[in-house]
Amino acid sequence: MRPRIDLHLVRENLRQLDETTYFSEKLHTFTKKLIGAIDHVLAVPSRYSDDVVRVFADVARISQTYLAGSTTKEAPYEMEYCLRAAIPRWTGRETLITTALTSGQDFHLLPIDPWNFVATAVSGYQVGAYSPLLVLIGVPRIYRHKPIYCIPLYHELGHFIDETLGVIRYSLFVNPPPPGYDHEVVQSHRQEFFADLFAACYCGHASIRTLQTIAPHNPATPTHPATADRARVVEEFLGGIQNDIVDHFQSCLAALGAPNLMPLYSLPSIAQSYDDMRPFTLTSREHLHGIFESSWNYLSETLDGRPSSWAIPSLSDGDIERVVNDLTEKSIRNMSIKERWDSGITP
Repeated sequence: MRPRIDLHLVRENLRQLDETTYFSEKLHTFTKKLIGAIDHVLAVPSRYSDDVVRVFADVARISQTYLAGSTTKEAPYEMEYCLRAAIPRWTGRETLITTALTSGQDFHLLPIDPWNFVATAVSGYQVGAYSPLLVLIGVPRIYRHKPIYCIPLYHELGHFIDETLGVIRYSLFVNPPPPGYDHEVVQSHRQEFFADLFAACYCGHASIRTLQTIAPHNPATPTHPATADRARVVEEFLGGIQNDIVDHFQSCLAALGAPNLMPLYSLPSIAQSYDDMRPFTLTSREHLHGIFESSWNYLSETLDGRPSSWAIPSLSDGDIERVVNDLTEKSIRNMSIKERWDSGITP
């Protein structure tokens, strides 16, 4: 495909998206400004080389893919809301969360900075002070309305925060791998440990329970520590037990002027509401994040013990999972709606 034709097609798709509805007006602004930058590049074909147009088309296409997943029809809004609530503690830069629905169990979270590219390579288009970072999250389509199964997104957010702050880069500078150790392996393992600890700050023990469910006996690989080692580090962190890995990360964060790792959740008592098939009323950010561990525990206990409120022969495990995930999703949604209402913001 010729770069300018490719960019033209991306622009047409973005225009169609802008005619749909996002949960956030800021995404409409982002889309309009991106269309404006594309209009400029296409209007002066002799000004920019094919190489510049090709890279811009790639950046715009990636943005378009995730913007398409953030329309009201597709977005896993509740998870976007929870992740947005966690980001401001770690970075002051404006961030916009967008979503792509993936196949399999592909969770991911990546940043993309089209405005940095525009400012440096598309010199004729003035972006001014507008420069929000686009955060791309990948959510398995089958889990789109299953917030309990989306807990790994907090781990992915930990990778994003690590990259944004430069935690592991600094870690490798002040504490390089000992002689004989593979630098890339050490780097990968530290990245995973940090993301595990970050997720534990928000989802508590459930952050590592998901890993133990998916990969309970996985040994160490070049890219990941062993599941048992990852679980031990998280459990010691949450239990207040001294751990060298945790201490090292805390020291790095302090040197970078960043907040320290600490539990940022509290467990809401959801049992009475869920037993009555009612959403729980969330009233704090700590409960918002804590509902993931509470719901994970409630679902596990209900599936294994079948308490009286769920002792209905016709209820399958799938029925129970669906109801508990629905209650969790509605609990988060109700908090977000109340927050918008109290702020005087309409969709």
